[in-house]
This record gives sequence, C-alpha cells and structure tokens, in this order.
Amino acid sequence: MTDLRIGDPAPSISDLHWVRGGPLGTFQPGKVYIFVFLTTTCGSCVEMVPYLIQLQENYREKGLEVIGVVYKSSASAAEGRVYVNAWLNQNCPNVNFRVAVDFTGEILRLWMDPTDFGAPTSFILDRGGKVASIDPMDLDDVVLKVLGGS
Repeated sequence: MTDLRIGDPAPSISDLHWVRGGPLGTFQPGKVYIFVFLTTTCGSCVEMVPYLIQLQENYREKGLEVIGVVYKSSASAAEGRVYVNAWLNQNCPNVNFRVAVDFTGEILRLWMDPTDFGAPTSFILDRGGKVASIDPMDLDDVVLKVLGGS
C-alpha cells in the first residue's frame, strides 16, 4: 500500500453505489471536490453534514461539488443503499450533495487506509483531479484557496 499524498491523482470512485444525486464514475475536470468519508455511527459525521450543506450552497456556482461517502458493510449494494438512505432521512434529510455507499470497503481501502485518519475525513481535490488537501482543519479556507487556483 502506498501513501496518498498532496499532489497525487485522486484514487478511483468507480465502485461507489449512489444513494443521493446522480451517479458519478470519475471526477470531472474543472471542478473542485470535497470528498468526505462519513459513518452512520459517528456523531461528528452527523454534525459535519450541515457544514457541508452550507459549503455546497456557498460555492456550487464557483465549481465546488461535495460528495459524501458512507462505508457500510452489507451483503449487497441495494442493502447498503437502503440502510444509508434511511440514515440520511433520519439524520440529514436536507442534504444537497451527492452521497454514495461503499459496501465492499474498496473505496475506503484506496482512500482512507493510506492516511490513518478516521471518519469524518475530507479530501479536497483541485480542478485537475489531484489531492490538494487531506483533512484540513479549516475547510472554508482551503476550499477558497483551491477554487482560486492555489
């Protein structure tokens, strides 16, 4: 396993199963992404969602897209989607960004295992699809810098 570092190309997201928003197979050039890992058992994750909703609202027109990924081990993608959708309805019904479930752990392995962080963990991707920041303390500040090209 290699470390995921600032400046590296973003790992794959092709194994995600979409719960909210349309499917996305790859990151689109020209957009800045906040790719955030959440769990259904983490109070901090639920507390972070309104902040992510606000970031999406504030910066969507400047090219920002927030994507939430929930790891939920399940027998099938359909079972994972049902579980995560019920969790969202209960805890975050007004979510305005894409949310996907990683029911196999493959996306978790590609993104999170190399970092040694726990959920919630945010990855900021620049307009070229490269990792610009990993789990910044001040998302607003970093997002503004990346949207501005630095």
